[in-house]
Amino acid sequence: MVEAGVPKVPMVPMAPVVILLCSACSYLPAQREKARAEEILATVDSVSETHFSCGGTVLASDGLCVEVVTKDGATLRFERVGFNSFGSAAANVYVVEAGGLVPRVASCEGAGAPNFHRGSPFGHHFHPTLIDVKDAVFRYREVLEEVEFWPQCPQYWEVQDSRGKNYRYCAHKKGATEEPPRPTCS
Repeated sequence: MVEAGVPKVPMVPMAPVVILLCSACSYLPAQREKARAEEILATVDSVSETHFSCGGTVLASDGLCVEVVTKDGATLRFERVGFNSFGSAAANVYVVEAGGLVPRVASCEGAGAPNFHRGSPFGHHFHPTLIDVKDAVFRYREVLEEVEFWPQCPQYWEVQDSRGKNYRYCAHKKGATEEPPRPTCS
């Protein structure tokens, strides 16, 4: 049927289109990355809750932030969680908060959260070293003890990695802004 020279186009119901778009979104790499992280952390017996934030909505990026609450009420917050945070090939175990303390590390490049992965200068504070985020959550009492042992910023300790790079580290209360001073850089 044509009215005033314009053909009529049949209307397509929107419900199937919306369902199709929502279903497609669940298969995006970022959503799969989050689902995988949730699934892995749910296997740790001591975990009662996980809260995800940060991260992209389309591409996987190791940009998830996750807060883990244990059954005894301890809270740990991790950043840079994603595909590089789990399993034997993991490289990221960035702890940004543990038990109300914020651990900080300063290098020549700047200050940030510590990576407690076994290959980092701070992973060797754990015996055995931490493999991945799941291992850190499973051994959360050791992570809490480690962060509580760090000096309170602006006081700091200094460590050198196997390549001769210096790091200064400390912890402060949540909401405080002190950072460890950068080490002497050559």
